[in-house]
Amino acid sequence: MRVSPAATMRALLVTLMVGVSSNAAAITQIQFWTMQLSPFYDDYVHGLINEFELRHPGIRVKWVDVPWKEMEKKMLASVAAGTAPDVVNLNPQFSAKLAEFGALANPECYLSKGEIANYLPNIWNANRFEGRAFAIPWYLSTTITIYNRALLAGAGVSVPRNYVELLAVARRLHETLDKYAYFPAMDGSGPLEDMMAMGIPLLAADGRAVGFDNAQGEAFFRFYRDLYQQGLIPKNVLTEGHQKAVDLFQSGEVAMIVTGMQFLQTIRTNAPQLYANIGVASEPKSASSKSNVAAMNLAVPKTSAHKALAFKFAEFVSNHENQMALARQIPILPSTADSYRDSFFTLPDNPSLIDRARYLSAQQVLKGEVLVPPLPHYSKLRTSFVFNLQSAMVGQLSVEEAVKRTSETWSHFLQSERRNHRAGVDRSDQDCRNE
Repeated sequence: MRVSPAATMRALLVTLMVGVSSNAAAITQIQFWTMQLSPFYDDYVHGLINEFELRHPGIRVKWVDVPWKEMEKKMLASVAAGTAPDVVNLNPQFSAKLAEFGALANPECYLSKGEIANYLPNIWNANRFEGRAFAIPWYLSTTITIYNRALLAGAGVSVPRNYVELLAVARRLHETLDKYAYFPAMDGSGPLEDMMAMGIPLLAADGRAVGFDNAQGEAFFRFYRDLYQQGLIPKNVLTEGHQKAVDLFQSGEVAMIVTGMQFLQTIRTNAPQLYANIGVASEPKSASSKSNVAAMNLAVPKTSAHKALAFKFAEFVSNHENQMALARQIPILPSTADSYRDSFFTLPDNPSLIDRARYLSAQQVLKGEVLVPPLPHYSKLRTSFVFNLQSAMVGQLSVEEAVKRTSETWSHFLQSERRNHRAGVDRSDQDCRNE
């Protein structure tokens, strides 16, 4: 039987279409959201994705970079719509908010004990809500003191090691040079971290009650009030945040800034003459407090249809080799224990300012922790704390009344969470069999 050319072509097209359909069915795609890494780190992220896809044929990773200010809104909308990414880069407090809603998968149900042990335990354990892990730690930062040596020398003072010394240094700088010691940024979690750095706990030991409704908490509020009312800090601390602190330090109006080592490059670019005259030291804190560490996480939403694969990718992105490659490009710190055995984090002979800042930051990470733990209703708690603290600073409330009002608000939300916990809505899926 003779087959016409047209029939032959039809058969060929059917064969090709079946082949394409089979190949398409063999491809599994996961979506990866990051926070403001593009365009500066496109090569790094594309390199990660390409390497992962080479190691896992049939897997494709779609990368979406989201502006910092839009992430929470976009993430909440995607969770509500059931269209959340498979892997997403989040900060701990927002991760905890999603974990509070039961929206994130537990990494300890998907990673082996050996894989979990690759991360710094003090950082891994910070990603827990109600005892349940909710994310894998990725890159870290910690705050150090960057100081103007000329200003401190001109006032005859040294870098303060704690907040008692900081108050004395602030008075001396104000009296002798009419300069400010520092600018306590009140945006973000700064005031909460300052309280913890003073050795004053936010919560009681059981995590269910306020820890600062006492003389220690009043001392902290009084410290801020005295700084403000005695003119030892700029008046605009009430309305402006961290960026203003950087600006005032660069202009020579503020002698010290407590910030991450990444801002050294900003100062080097914007104020090269100042950069030649600055030093670095540990952040001020009480002897009983640990250094503060900030973490960026990789989380997997529960709605992901490929949770095991998503965690495999998240673990790959955050492994020792890939974190070290990132740390060599930008001034961040890894969350993997092996990374701190690398000579990159040792102090070389004749160290530069950057070398000293990196070494100091690494030491703080190893001994530190995330001071502000994941908290239920975090934004409401932070807002209450800052509002009442500022009210005490300007004299609208006494220190005692400000602490009392803050404690009452915190107790309301903490007790509400405790009732929910007892009622059994605290996540029945804690057992990995329910993942």
